[in-house]
Amino acid sequence: MNEQPDSTDPTDLRRPDRQSTVAVEGAELAVFEWGDPAAEPLVLVHGVTDTHRVWTRVAALLSDGFRVVTYDVRGHGRSAKPAALPDYRLERLAADFYAVIDTVSPRSPVHVCGHGWGAVQVWEAVCDPQANTRIASFTAISGPNLDHVGILLRDISSPSRHLRRLATDPAWMLCGAESAPAAVQRIAYPPRVRSWLIERLGGVPRVYAPIAATWHTDLLAGTRIVRANLLRHLLRPRDRHTAVPVQLVVDTTDVFVPPFLYDSSAPWVDRLWRCAIPADHWLPVTEPLLVAEAIANFVEDLHAADATIPRR
Repeated sequence: MNEQPDSTDPTDLRRPDRQSTVAVEGAELAVFEWGDPAAEPLVLVHGVTDTHRVWTRVAALLSDGFRVVTYDVRGHGRSAKPAALPDYRLERLAADFYAVIDTVSPRSPVHVCGHGWGAVQVWEAVCDPQANTRIASFTAISGPNLDHVGILLRDISSPSRHLRRLATDPAWMLCGAESAPAAVQRIAYPPRVRSWLIERLGGVPRVYAPIAATWHTDLLAGTRIVRANLLRHLLRPRDRHTAVPVQLVVDTTDVFVPPFLYDSSAPWVDRLWRCAIPADHWLPVTEPLLVAEAIANFVEDLHAADATIPRR
């Protein structure tokens, strides 16, 4: 089902070329595309409390060389909003991702980039065996693999009483959300607070903070994703391995995700790249050109490496 592009977002330098929906189990996801439908597919996945709009500038920059696909994660934006907490577990979000790519690119693998909890849910998909034929590369920004982090924490210390205390504090469950420090996230912060935070911590005018009209339900969905997954994977981590090439974009001044957490994935990824950028958590908004360059350069390097492998 096609829809008319939405022009209400002041950050939209270029509106999506196409819009559609993808049916998933018990829900429908709103999908947005930029660029030539015949070009190499690149999927961008947003984090909690955001929508596809966080990628607008990155998508516009990459649309000359890629078919750029974004979608509103379940509970966010124009996508369906299930109420049950299990509907927001990582395995369900990964199934949503595969439903999107099976629809937009059923015959060829896709490149993917996730930001924040968008990266966390793509990690779940990348560590699935089917990723070997469906995902060509993965760029993670501000989002480590929760199971890898859980194993790291388990290895360096016994399960702390602090984590178990946090499990009983519902207010803290918001601290994984994308767009505010924990102190602010203890309340249902309005868009003007988020805009102020991006202006102060990100150094960009608040007019560029891509606040959607659905921010109330986006916040609720983000809370559900964090509650359904954070402590579940940190306290009971699984062995999660992948052969997909992975690039970690480490924003070295991120106040939410310490750079050392990315080190936890090294033993579990066969082909791992690390790109450090001296920027804050909101890279897709504050540094879209750097993000676009990091993704494009990574894909180009992979193509060049594949070209050097002798063909039978």
